[in-house]
Amino acid sequence: MKKIGRNEPCPCGSGKKYKSCHLGREDKLYLIETKKMKEEVAEKITSLPEVTYGRSREMADDINIKELTCDTQFTGIKFIDFISYVALESFDKGNLGDKHHKCAGLIVNPKKTEDKDSNNIYIAITPNIHDSSLIHELAHVLDFLGGSGLLPGSTFQMGLETGIPIDHLDHTREFGNWLDGLKDRFNVELDAEDKIISYLNEHKLLLETSLIKSRDDSKLIAHSKKMMAFLIDHKVEIDELIKDRIGYQGKHTSPK
Repeated sequence: MKKIGRNEPCPCGSGKKYKSCHLGREDKLYLIETKKMKEEVAEKITSLPEVTYGRSREMADDINIKELTCDTQFTGIKFIDFISYVALESFDKGNLGDKHHKCAGLIVNPKKTEDKDSNNIYIAITPNIHDSSLIHELAHVLDFLGGSGLLPGSTFQMGLETGIPIDHLDHTREFGNWLDGLKDRFNVELDAEDKIISYLNEHKLLLETSLIKSRDDSKLIAHSKKMMAFLIDHKVEIDELIKDRIGYQGKHTSPK
């Protein structure tokens, strides 16, 4: 919090001078300012116009969140433009990865929008997003609301501490089940990375959410190593499965 002069207006908005208001009670002022910042962020994000790129609206309108997940808070999904959303945030643009600049999406943490819209999940998408990326993000939404309860990236710190690839932690067995279900529901050909996730799910190798939440690091690390070994041992078979799919780079890579 920046230094405030004693005779300046108090940042809380009371109209009083700082010395007569929150001077000496900076902890409460910090909470007020934090709440204001959170509300401003929510206002900016929820004010972005909705977009209907690709099959986004068709797919979202065909998904009954309450019926599928038993969630009683969220009733819908709204799509906003990816570039417009990124412009609002303080992302390290270099770390977003090419996939977020070409044809993909990104779930907005509901905590960022709940002050202005507590009933919708927001997904930022690019104009040329393809079907596999759409159901990938929708699977994350359904997994968050009615599966693992995890958002992409929420296990980042765990990955740093254990050395487990974040891809392994982000894509649980529950996520894999949602992805496969949406693939069949909307008749989608998975891209190369999603096909690998589906292949791992078929062989029951994706991490269970219960194991992730148990924080049994030794078991998590062992399972992650087992997954990596499986991918290496089945490299030829996997390459054959993904060589004609979107995102293929000449050799199979870790899931997104």
